[in-house]
Amino acid sequence: MGRPILGLATAFLASTILLTSPLRAQTETPSVSLAVYEGGYALVEEARSVRVRKGVGRFRIDDLPRGIQPETIVVAFSDESGVVLRGQRFRQAVPSLLSLFVGRTVSVVTVNPANGDEVVRPARLLRAMPRPLVELDGRIEPTPPGRIALPPLPQGTLLKPALELDLEASRTANHSYRLSYLAQGPGWSADYALHLDPSERWARIQGRASVRAPMGRDFLGAAIRLVSGSVNRVSGGGRPVARAKAGMRVMAAESLVQADAPTPTSEVYVYALPRRIDLRAGAAEKAILFDTRRIAVEKTYHLDSHANVQVRHGGGVEKRNPVARISFSNEAANGLGMPLPGGVARLYGGGLLLGEDRLRHLPEGGRARLVMGRALDVTARRKRTDYRSQGLPKGTAEAAYEIALKNAKANAVTVEVTEAMVGEWRILSESEPHTRRSDRQAVWQIKVPASGEALLRYRVRSKFR
Repeated sequence: MGRPILGLATAFLASTILLTSPLRAQTETPSVSLAVYEGGYALVEEARSVRVRKGVGRFRIDDLPRGIQPETIVVAFSDESGVVLRGQRFRQAVPSLLSLFVGRTVSVVTVNPANGDEVVRPARLLRAMPRPLVELDGRIEPTPPGRIALPPLPQGTLLKPALELDLEASRTANHSYRLSYLAQGPGWSADYALHLDPSERWARIQGRASVRAPMGRDFLGAAIRLVSGSVNRVSGGGRPVARAKAGMRVMAAESLVQADAPTPTSEVYVYALPRRIDLRAGAAEKAILFDTRRIAVEKTYHLDSHANVQVRHGGGVEKRNPVARISFSNEAANGLGMPLPGGVARLYGGGLLLGEDRLRHLPEGGRARLVMGRALDVTARRKRTDYRSQGLPKGTAEAAYEIALKNAKANAVTVEVTEAMVGEWRILSESEPHTRRSDRQAVWQIKVPASGEALLRYRVRSKFR
């Protein structure tokens, strides 16, 4: 079972900022927990404190991450504190410094190569994005020389988002409060590494999670819970921010965090990291969900055909290689037995990457099937040997097929042959017994000896509506 995340009522760090007017920024380090979702967002809960003077005042919180959804911000003081929240407003940061000075005079600074002195010339900024455009010495310069120097910022300019709170307090004291909000951008994804032994009957499987931090702020000493599942959200509740592609950091192998076993909560599963970690802005941390040393796996071969009988011009020969798959059961008896979140699974063996496939969300008791690739030394030759519709009831046709399987391996293999059917179909004759998987598929299990071959023949009658 997952360990409980530390409560928000623990370890408050008191602020030395008094509640006054004009606005003052709050600078204390909060105690924080993040519930990070696979969908690319997180619920952030922070335990903070502030020194509030008796009466009415206002203060500002300006250490918020990018991608915060203002409409989800909740600030809560306890009833015993005597502090009443009278109002709050969220202020967005300016998109870029240059945009503040469009249409105004700035300075273009160059260096005199003869003596190294700086030369400062006034210019009018015509455009900030996507690249600066200035009017300099009576000319329009799409790429002005040197660098652009800006005048002092206008009073009240915000370089990052801020939350302003209007409070009324019955006494002067340090008061704790809870700040929570949803933030787009952070998220997590699972991936799996399966190392097959030489027999390809056993494997070591390690499940990992890559946790992406929000942009614009570090979360130090954060309690992390990873939420797996599908949570319905109303569209328009905040635009996702772009995920960072540069500066991503992965923890060294010896410092990887081992997550607790998942805990079911409503319709999702939660993996709690047992210790607090530092999430750096724009970085990715790696956590181990589980590491199972030995699980039983099965390697199988699969040959699928397209719908056949309705194609009247299908007398050619089709040569194909079956697909090789690795499967395993997600059961406690097999060393697993926990819900596995969806993610990319990579198969390794003999120091090589043997294939990768996407593992869908796998419940306890389910069976995973991962495609390795096409087998090179197991081949199939398929052809239609007969087709007729004359002399049969209207809308009825018969077709006969022959599938020759060859195995160049030193061991025998079983190939699962799946043939797509159409209409109301019935197998009239066959060299091996089939099973009806659905009203559109017939399946044969064909054993092919080592360094040998096997032949599947069948005749099918189909009635078309």
